[in-house]
Amino acid sequence: MEELELKEFENAINFSNLLENESRENFQDLFDFLANFKIIYENEKKNLPYHINVIDELYADENAHSRIFAKLLRYEENNKYPFLENFLHDVCNFKVEIKKPEIKKVDSCGRIDIPIFDEQYVVVIENKVTDKAPDQNNQDGGQLARYIETIKNCYGRKLEDIFVVYTPKYTREPSDECWRNKDDFSYKDDFEDRFCSISYKDEIYPWLKNIILPTIEVQNTFLRSAVEQYVDYLEGENMYSLRNKKMNMILQKFIREKLGINEIDIETALEIVSEKIQEMESALAQLDSLRNEIQIEIDEKYFLKCYTELKEINLNAVRKIDCYPNYYPRSVGVKLINELTIWLGKDNKGLFCQINTNDKDKKLPQKAKQKFKEVFSNENIGEGKNGFQIWTYLENSNNALTNLKEFCEKMK
Repeated sequence: MEELELKEFENAINFSNLLENESRENFQDLFDFLANFKIIYENEKKNLPYHINVIDELYADENAHSRIFAKLLRYEENNKYPFLENFLHDVCNFKVEIKKPEIKKVDSCGRIDIPIFDEQYVVVIENKVTDKAPDQNNQDGGQLARYIETIKNCYGRKLEDIFVVYTPKYTREPSDECWRNKDDFSYKDDFEDRFCSISYKDEIYPWLKNIILPTIEVQNTFLRSAVEQYVDYLEGENMYSLRNKKMNMILQKFIREKLGINEIDIETALEIVSEKIQEMESALAQLDSLRNEIQIEIDEKYFLKCYTELKEINLNAVRKIDCYPNYYPRSVGVKLINELTIWLGKDNKGLFCQINTNDKDKKLPQKAKQKFKEVFSNENIGEGKNGFQIWTYLENSNNALTNLKEFCEKMK
């Protein structure tokens, strides 16, 4: 009996080793394939006409996409909002009457990407256009649940008057956890008729290019050029690689020849392409995991350096923030007088600076908010409706620690 069990164990190990070796060989073939692909890609790229896109050069992040999209939705003409109306009615299929819309600052109202308020309703737009942007769920509940409760509790709007739009890069739905609040109640069923997932690739990009752009007169120079630039950016390499059709055809010809699918039936060709995609996805998953591990090390090094520098100038520096312990180790802060903490943290949207009260019964002093706005005057500032915190995401992370030190100096 023991000999049989030992033999089964040895067979399992041998099978595992066989799979591992096969996986390594597949990865090596894949990397060789990509190396050859890159050579052709670089050669073709050299032959392209000179091209410049301002958004490409500024490395747009999720917040930048939200600001651009919010700016377009704010467009007003003859006391009407044609882009907003078309988006809500025709793209989202929401039956709402647009009267006096107010599209608030991006990442305000409890860090909602694009909050749209009107007399009878509120539309919450959660932007997930960047690659694999995850849903931000924490001990306070899922991301969409937190936004819904912010609109209910802080702005006094009824649940049935709230609409939610989810805008991922590619078609997908938010996770079930995203709908659950801290008490494990799910809002998902309540929003069955007031929710839509609108992908940038399949819906927003075609809508901008084929519906919105043709309606903008040539004389409306800045608006038209802005939409053209944004459409061109979405067609570019950083997004969907739709810009250069001739080059795409040459690259696809190389792929067909390399995979040997020119002379076979289309069903088999589809199987081979699908298998290659699975191999790439597996490799990408491993690379993504490795990237995350390296990024964790970089973040740890950065926040430890900040902590050391703050200690050196005799500030009451801490690594773990009392009110937000889950941000450790991606956080560093300074405890100030009056139960205030100014701190740097990092989440999926990037590096941010926030000041908040440790005592939830006390609101931020007006002077503290004023000094925060002075120091971060060039950034997009958001305030909690309850008055306990004020924050900003930092476009230029190089100045983050310098600005934090400057705020501490002003608070003296």
